[in-house]
Amino acid sequence: RVLAVGGRVIFCLAATVLLLISGCGSESVPDEYSGPPSVSGTVTLDGAPVAAATVSFETSESGPFQAITNASGQFAFENEETTPPLGKYLVRITRSAGSGAAGSESDSLPARYNSTTELIVDVMSGQNPIDFPLTTASEEDDVDE
Repeated sequence: RVLAVGGRVIFCLAATVLLLISGCGSESVPDEYSGPPSVSGTVTLDGAPVAAATVSFETSESGPFQAITNASGQFAFENEETTPPLGKYLVRITRSAGSGAAGSESDSLPARYNSTTELIVDVMSGQNPIDFPLTTASEEDDVDE
């Protein structure tokens, strides 16, 4: 009978130690387990929203991951399949001539935002609000058409 009580005490102590050990470190969950990143933002040209533009995130290994801006210039990657995973991306923003509000050839975007893009972003875990405040081309810049 003494042996049975001693076995229960040892069992209880072992269970308590296991519970304490398993509780340690549980609040720091690695980023790769927090789900896919959320990427969204706004594209403006000289302060005005850019509607119907394609925002492409590209790498040499994957992509492009693409989203289209709405009338307010806002874009969002909608689901896990279309959202770029963590990493650095080259960003190209394109809009065909005539797709802007004015409907003229001058609505295309400067080449430095698409064919010769200078835009690079780093997608991290969690929320990624990424805005692109574009400016019109200077006289030296090319414009993609």
